[in-house]
Amino acid sequence: MSFDITKKRAADTGVIDLKDGDGAPLTNDKGDPITVTAYSPGTKQWQQAQADTNRKRAERLRKNGGKVDAAISKATEDQIEFLCRVTISFNGDISHPDAEAKGLVRAIYEDDALGFIRDHVYGEVTDWSAFTKGSATS
Repeated sequence: MSFDITKKRAADTGVIDLKDGDGAPLTNDKGDPITVTAYSPGTKQWQQAQADTNRKRAERLRKNGGKVDAAISKATEDQIEFLCRVTISFNGDISHPDAEAKGLVRAIYEDDALGFIRDHVYGEVTDWSAFTKGSATS
């Protein structure tokens, strides 16, 4: 009997263990790990968020006569918007002063002093391995 390759499908969501700016595990004041639950690249949510980002970049490119600088001029804003759409939650009993006005997810991703979190999560959610290991759930 042949091997059913669908057993290797990525989970719809995954839990990403965050790291501090120095690479150590990120924990709250109680020492509990801080994690992010996010949609995987195999989901409609992730694919639509990526498609919308690509459309925005293409539109900026078109409006600016094909100048690549224009297409990537809002790269951080694009990254934040993408992450807000693919992030389900931050886990670990955390808060941010701007969470009430913006929501916790957006407040964290828009905080440039926490840019290491934004960069780390972006790297993980664009890598299938975060959704094909034991910590992923569907």
